[in-house]
Amino acid sequence: MRSIIYIFFLLFLLSACSSDSKSAKTSISEKDKAVVETGLSSSNLAIPDNRFASHYQILMFGNSHTAGLDSLIKLLLHASNENLTVNIVNAGGGFLDNQSSQQRRLTLLESQPWTHLILQGQKYSQSGAYDYSTASTKAWINTAKSLNITPILFPEHPQKGNTEEGKRIHALHTSIAATQRACVAPVGLTWDKVMMTEPTINLHHDDGNHASLTGRLLTAFIFYEVITGQSAELLPVLNSNEVDGATQQLLKQLASTTIQTNLPCTFENE
Repeated sequence: MRSIIYIFFLLFLLSACSSDSKSAKTSISEKDKAVVETGLSSSNLAIPDNRFASHYQILMFGNSHTAGLDSLIKLLLHASNENLTVNIVNAGGGFLDNQSSQQRRLTLLESQPWTHLILQGQKYSQSGAYDYSTASTKAWINTAKSLNITPILFPEHPQKGNTEEGKRIHALHTSIAATQRACVAPVGLTWDKVMMTEPTINLHHDDGNHASLTGRLLTAFIFYEVITGQSAELLPVLNSNEVDGATQQLLKQLASTTIQTNLPCTFENE
């Protein structure tokens, strides 16, 4: 536990990296970043496999892009097996390097035997011109694994009309998982596939940034399959006035197809 606290103490060194500007990017020395990265890379545990739990305890960290997902994921888990016990807590907290929510999040993470931790809110440059530290995200992954929790990275979906953002954000998160093993949910890649296959399906809210109910449901299908290892295509059609059965079936199919070609998790026992 001392090593976990030490790593999070070092992350305070990175708190200045909070805006998309060169001055913020260069305000932390490479030596300080190297200290944090070395502390994390020295403990790259295997991903705990909690796919077959009978009691799912799922914790979510992130910003507004996680809103409403907890209830949808819980709905899907119960739809697949009504006998499952499911507890999902969306703890919010903003970006993953947010210092003001760090202690609250850490206390919550250690408070219960969680099976999964969904991590959304790694900072990235929308222009692609700047690089942000990934040390906080790696620290959360490392801490989750040390507590036998399956960490799942949540690359955000692309903004409306942006055909490159989804792939770029996914690549960022797979690069994180390459050095600190974690599952990577192919959210942006699946959204890209849906928008290319059936552009009339509106996945975005009116602001062009956040998800509509249809978009949230698509993302929930992805997380259902990543969490359980079971195909989303096998889920029953939900009773919904906003997303018809045919649309649900297409979303499930494209979610499963994308996951099959972009495997989210690599477990040592496989």
